[in-house]
Amino acid sequence: MSERFFPDEMPMPAANAETLAFWEAAARHSLVVQRCAGCGQTRHPPGPVCPACRSTASQWLELPGTGSVYTFSVVRQAFLPALSDRLPYVVCAVELDQGGGVRMVSNLVGCEPERVAIDLAVTVVWEDMGPDLALPRFTPLGTTVARP
Repeated sequence: MSERFFPDEMPMPAANAETLAFWEAAARHSLVVQRCAGCGQTRHPPGPVCPACRSTASQWLELPGTGSVYTFSVVRQAFLPALSDRLPYVVCAVELDQGGGVRMVSNLVGCEPERVAIDLAVTVVWEDMGPDLALPRFTPLGTTVARP
């Protein structure tokens, strides 16, 4: 199991019928998005119905795990006391390469907030929360991540 970017007090995501396959792939360190089997439209977060054609048939598309920062916010106030020593940190929306325009919200790690910019090239790194749960985080492409 990898070291953690964020403290244990962070809320854990909850899986449901639509998101379970995403979380199972993430546990294997594989980044996937849902794709409509009818029209090919990709989407994230996953859902039961395609917003483009209303089809309920879907499949999972594995992505290379790279992308670019679409937008971001630097968080300077901790919403949990355990985050106080991690300030500031960056929350970003990443436009995923080969994802058909899909964006994923996550954290940017291994990068000083002052270096973050729109269109910054990033790659996924995995934060193992336990044997069956890993969270995708992103870091600038070509960066070696030093974990706390």
